[in-house]
Amino acid sequence: MTPCFRLFPLALCMVGAALAGCASFKPVSPSTVDQSERPALAILLFGFDIEITKLSDVKTVQGTLTPEDESTQVAEALREIQHEARWLLLSRLATGQGFRIVPLEQTDTLAEELHLKPGELPNAEQLAEFHRRLGTDLVVAGSILDYGKVRWQWLVAGIFADISWETIALGVATSWNPAVVLGNVGYELLTSPPLWFGGGYLFGVAFRPVRVEARAFETIQGYPIWQSMDESAYVWRALKALPEAVREKKETQLEVNAAEIMESLADSLTEQELTISQLRGQP
Repeated sequence: MTPCFRLFPLALCMVGAALAGCASFKPVSPSTVDQSERPALAILLFGFDIEITKLSDVKTVQGTLTPEDESTQVAEALREIQHEARWLLLSRLATGQGFRIVPLEQTDTLAEELHLKPGELPNAEQLAEFHRRLGTDLVVAGSILDYGKVRWQWLVAGIFADISWETIALGVATSWNPAVVLGNVGYELLTSPPLWFGGGYLFGVAFRPVRVEARAFETIQGYPIWQSMDESAYVWRALKALPEAVREKKETQLEVNAAEIMESLADSLTEQELTISQLRGQP
């Protein structure tokens, strides 16, 4: 396996190792799959399915940054989050002992050659190349859906669901009186958006929500064989183990939430008890 210091800057590696140590949320249940039957698994770099343009969305910021400096630091912060998410997943999978992990350098080199972008789902031809060139049985691809804030699409959906239910209830109660129904819709459109969007903002500030989705594909036929999505908002028991000056930082709170998610995703995949024979269609 590629040493940690070859994957990230030394400082990031040390922080990640400390975080992983303090944010183990439940004991690992080792896989019962025989060592000779453990599939070779490649983990692609996670992508972002949410646009993040402000550094303050993902970390505590001191002072004012120029637009150029902020853009550069946002890009650096997002790269660190992507690599750390994959490293956390890899670490937990390795502890579960259900897979043989393909070295990350080999995975990234082949992904680049195949023009696979972070978070992009591989097609059957690309998966076949992973099997042919790296002997890979499984490829995991994932996306970070939310990180530090609630996406506006969910808030809009909540607003319209709220208005729809109230409109139906009011319509039934008033025999669908147009004046009453339309009056209520107008009132809700005026009052609901500030409440929903304000609440969404406060939720992001107070709880640092993180949501991640991951899929695993077998490399013979290119079929998806596992998919899971998990979310975390506030893990106090892990945060309180950290020094106060550290746990107050937004980036620390988000990293702890991400660690809980990656642990859960890894355990879910390990619990599938997948074997080489199953994946290759052997009796």
